[in-house]
Amino acid sequence: MNKEHDVLTPEVRFHLIRKMERHKVIALTGPRLLPHERKYLEFHSVSGVILFARNIESLSQVGDLIGGVCEELAREGLNPLVMADHEGDFVAELRQIIGVPPAPLAIAATGDLDLAAEVAYETGKAMRKLGCNVVLAPVADCYFESPSAITGLRTFGADPERVAAFVEQTIAGFREAGVLSCAKHFPGHGSTAEDSHETLPEVRKSAQDLGVADLIPFRRSIQAGVDLMMMSHVAYAMGREELIPASFDARIIRGMLRTELNYDGVVITDALEMAGARWYASERSGMVTGGNERSLLAGSDLLLHTKPIPEQVQVERGSEPVMSLNVMETIVRTLEKIVDRGRVDEKLAEAAAESEPLRNVLSILDASSARVTKLRERAADPRASARPAGGKVIELNAYPSVPAVYRTVAEQSITAGSDWARFQALAPDSTCVVLPVEWSPSETLKKQDVAGFLDVVCRHFPRWQRMPLVTDFETDTEGNLRPLFQRERATVVDAARFAGSTGAARELANEEVVMVFSSRGAPSEEFALGLSALADEYRPNVVVLTGWIVDDWVPEGTPIVISLGASTQVASAVAQVLAGALVPEGSLAGLLPRTTPRTSA
Repeated sequence: MNKEHDVLTPEVRFHLIRKMERHKVIALTGPRLLPHERKYLEFHSVSGVILFARNIESLSQVGDLIGGVCEELAREGLNPLVMADHEGDFVAELRQIIGVPPAPLAIAATGDLDLAAEVAYETGKAMRKLGCNVVLAPVADCYFESPSAITGLRTFGADPERVAAFVEQTIAGFREAGVLSCAKHFPGHGSTAEDSHETLPEVRKSAQDLGVADLIPFRRSIQAGVDLMMMSHVAYAMGREELIPASFDARIIRGMLRTELNYDGVVITDALEMAGARWYASERSGMVTGGNERSLLAGSDLLLHTKPIPEQVQVERGSEPVMSLNVMETIVRTLEKIVDRGRVDEKLAEAAAESEPLRNVLSILDASSARVTKLRERAADPRASARPAGGKVIELNAYPSVPAVYRTVAEQSITAGSDWARFQALAPDSTCVVLPVEWSPSETLKKQDVAGFLDVVCRHFPRWQRMPLVTDFETDTEGNLRPLFQRERATVVDAARFAGSTGAARELANEEVVMVFSSRGAPSEEFALGLSALADEYRPNVVVLTGWIVDDWVPEGTPIVISLGASTQVASAVAQVLAGALVPEGSLAGLLPRTTPRTSA
């Protein structure tokens, strides 16, 4: 990189920045395109945008937002890429307007490959109606590490061949719906318990080990014609001491993905704001863009940014503010003085004639641009779908219904856990107390809508009383672990009754308790101890696991039902199971890591 650094004049450097900006996918601040964002899109001509829940209000509003993006990015006759993370359950950014697809593990628990294709088709149709032409799914990772907060319900299980079969069908369903699909997170996030949002995980597997396990679903996704491949921010040492995220590792992208697996499609990074990428980029001096260009030079085609471009940045000296900079005014004022906007490629070609290192860089970027151009030529026009006929506005949370296949998967995937044979159906007029508990290792990770799940369940049991959500535990003055409650809504049960005292336990001795546990990954040791103490004290009649299958805290003899999700359709199916109207028929055989808690009935 230092050789390239030496030959770059400021003028060439800024032209190179502008050329590399074309490889970006950026995020937007809110439901409307802000002036500084419009200017950024117009000046840099990025390849696309990624939508999040914060960008969605109604169908017509999304149409206006996407229309504004297209005005700036479709000038060269190419449709911009409008993408979203909408895998299912935990990760479903568009949930409030097009519903929540089933979790991949739930689909796998039905054992029905056709359902995978049908779910993808219906999800893709809904996304196209909204205006998205790229879905960042399916997850092709395998569920090898039970503690992992990244895999779990987001995967099709632990058997690479079975995962591959469901991935193939999912890709086919999305293609039929007219949405480009993206397999992730290459070469596999399944063998790390760590979260790449928070750190740079390391996997000590050889290339051969990866080839006979992790790579199988990715290899099959390529054969199935997947449109994009997302790189993980995980380091795969493979005999090397230096830790390099796969998203920046030419051995992984060019060697393994391009050469060994013969993939010639578009490669996109995972979010570059994640710690696994930030650490690597910031530890090394970037040639022109602070280190992220290293991913392009290693073989990536698109750089994914999920934090919006700030309108202003405050400059501080120590803890004292010095000045505020208007970001776009500063960038544009600087670059417009230097960059000949109509002759970027020509100017760089002139400079490259005298610099072999620069010629090599431009050769890499030109090949990458050709791949992105081919992808955008195949991408559907977002504007054709985003505006409802007659100006009808479909507001947030008012989408008429979810596809019937979502309900089918919910009903067929619910699985009987330990001691389910002891369960006795609960009458509609029963008077249970519902105690929900949630565990997530990080605020950066998506969580289930536990409150919404309970809303639906309690409609079937109108006399049930709901406790506030338990989100953590603390040690009191007597050394006992007490639950900490989230108070976001009024409740009809006093949380003090569940303070962890023996008096409270005696007060509840004659009440039936239903515990609902939403876990993303394996809880910390302290949380697990608090959870076990809570369950031992209140002895629930039944435990519902909506998230990761963590059940080693449940008292022996307590019936467990595994919902594999927390969407409204899953909640309705769970209520039917608890009422005895539906029999759990899902199967987790072969889907879970070998080192898992007790789950089979």
